[in-house]
Amino acid sequence: MPRQAAGLDNNHFSDVAVRLVANAGRSSFETELIAAVKNCLAVDVSLMLLYRKNSSPRLLFHDWTTQRGAHGVQKYLKGPYMRDPFYQIVLDRAHDGLYRLNQIAPRQFSRSRYYQEYYRHYGLHDEFNYLFNLDEHTTFALSLSRKKTSEFFTPEEARLLRDLEPLIQSAVTRHWEDVHVNKTSPIEGQLASALRQAIQKFGTGVLTERECEVARLILHGYSLKGAAEKLSISDRTVKLHRSNLYAKLDVKSHGEMFALFLNSIMSAPNAHSDPLASYL
Repeated sequence: MPRQAAGLDNNHFSDVAVRLVANAGRSSFETELIAAVKNCLAVDVSLMLLYRKNSSPRLLFHDWTTQRGAHGVQKYLKGPYMRDPFYQIVLDRAHDGLYRLNQIAPRQFSRSRYYQEYYRHYGLHDEFNYLFNLDEHTTFALSLSRKKTSEFFTPEEARLLRDLEPLIQSAVTRHWEDVHVNKTSPIEGQLASALRQAIQKFGTGVLTERECEVARLILHGYSLKGAAEKLSISDRTVKLHRSNLYAKLDVKSHGEMFALFLNSIMSAPNAHSDPLASYL
């Protein structure tokens, strides 16, 4: 029976955002990032790497459950990665973004030695990679694959992954800075309380009172209909307020707004004012 994607609604965005905020700078970040993505859609195998200039990749995470699969990861790191189409576009300094194997692989790729020894041998047939350049010499890669026993990623799932891109990129960049640049300690304290305060203050310096109410409900995971019922207004009015606040915040989607929220609260000097005040 085909595995179904959960569907990306505000609740999933909220769950992903909270998980990533809670774990940025922690050793658990990679595990929680994968868990958050898998809460949104089915993934058979995930792999997280740092591609480094003039050096072999650094393995951050993988979730192969078989010894054969784990052995394949170690084998990949010893040289075959150089024939990986995703690594090839990293060498070409590809723009940050989401890439799919069948869109970047060269012609006759399925006949190549790399395909036979890696994809066919380990039963993989579809793959997406998030690629984010962290600095001049380092690229973060998050690989999400499906096995031949599963369906290909659907167009809806591809759109879902694109919707998640700005949020994941924001969290990965912040985590990298915390761990490797700023050397900050893990986030401690009353996270839930801090998030509630940040949501309450978010946008108060640039949005109207009603737009702030709509923004808070979106960040709390309310659907369009749920927000309308909560505020005792029509769906159409909520849409209008949402369009206006998106325009003022210069975002175009839920994903971009959550990414903005995440970035702003991580750079805010305190929890008692609009986190956007020190960010925009």
